[in-house]
Amino acid sequence: MGITLLYVLFIVVGLRFFPPAQIGAVLFFIAICWLIYDLIRNSDIRSLAVPVFAAVIGAVVWYIDSAQLFKALPALISALFFIKFTDAVVRGKPFLAAMVKKTPKIEWTEKKLAYIDSSHGYWAIVSGINTAIQIIMLFAPMSVWALYTTVGWYLFFGTALATQIIYGKIQGV
Repeated sequence: MGITLLYVLFIVVGLRFFPPAQIGAVLFFIAICWLIYDLIRNSDIRSLAVPVFAAVIGAVVWYIDSAQLFKALPALISALFFIKFTDAVVRGKPFLAAMVKKTPKIEWTEKKLAYIDSSHGYWAIVSGINTAIQIIMLFAPMSVWALYTTVGWYLFFGTALATQIIYGKIQGV
């Protein structure tokens, strides 16, 4: 999510000084470098989605010279989160507990890990709502899009996480 903050700042500030085509070209080249780095460093194909999307968006903006397409990348990232959580629910293959177990200096009880693994449906709904908001932001003015994409979805996910933690405490987890 931190990368989207840099992305939005890059787009908003860049568009103040340069035409969309030039920003698209720079985004394309940055994304290609990111993609090459990920290919060398990591063989997991799933890690390549964001740099591929960024490269495609950069190339298309470079070609058509329209700033509106820049708004699509955060919506695509949100959709990837939604797909990941929905897939975990549909296939019954939770992944969150395995991720949080890697957190250093924190001991996780089996009860807490089971609670975390049972929350994929909740996070699928949360990420689905966020994806819908991001799709709506595609049609909003650039300033509204920038505000939601830099601050809004962090507050949205933070509130969702706080809600999950409070609910867990109420349930005795």
